[in-house]
Amino acid sequence: MTITPATTPDMPTSRTLPDTPPAIQGAYWESQSIQNTATVLTSTECWALAATQSAGRLGFFREGLLDIFPVNYFVRADHVYFRTSAGGTIATSYLEHAAFQIDQVDREARSGWTVLLNGPATRVEDPSLLTTLWGKAVDEPWAPGQRNLFFELTPSTVRGRQMGATH
Repeated sequence: MTITPATTPDMPTSRTLPDTPPAIQGAYWESQSIQNTATVLTSTECWALAATQSAGRLGFFREGLLDIFPVNYFVRADHVYFRTSAGGTIATSYLEHAAFQIDQVDREARSGWTVLLNGPATRVEDPSLLTTLWGKAVDEPWAPGQRNLFFELTPSTVRGRQMGATH
């Protein structure tokens, strides 16, 4: 059985460049003007890079969908800490299987890195740890409203890649 994608008169069935002869189109799609490189980062490198940023994305499942929220964060002793509101979506969600992603991109240099941390995010309730966390000089959350509930992401998996272009 052959499956043919549905098309409309306005939708091309293949990748084409408008008003370009087929021979030139083929050369365009097959050319390799830039060679990209990707390097797998060690856990130590991932943590060092993660500590250089202050905004990342928290991903988790809620009501059968994958939600992704930007949050301000900081790194302390190979854990990620962020603040949220007590009655908000993050605080009222199941975060046993969370993901946290941090990126840095340089569009002009066509380079950057990404770090992905997987593990549970739990509410911080230890009074001595809360005292330490409240005493940290960090960026205030960008989101409006009270953000006085700390969460800690304890990753079981730390992965990262650094990408770049060579000419």
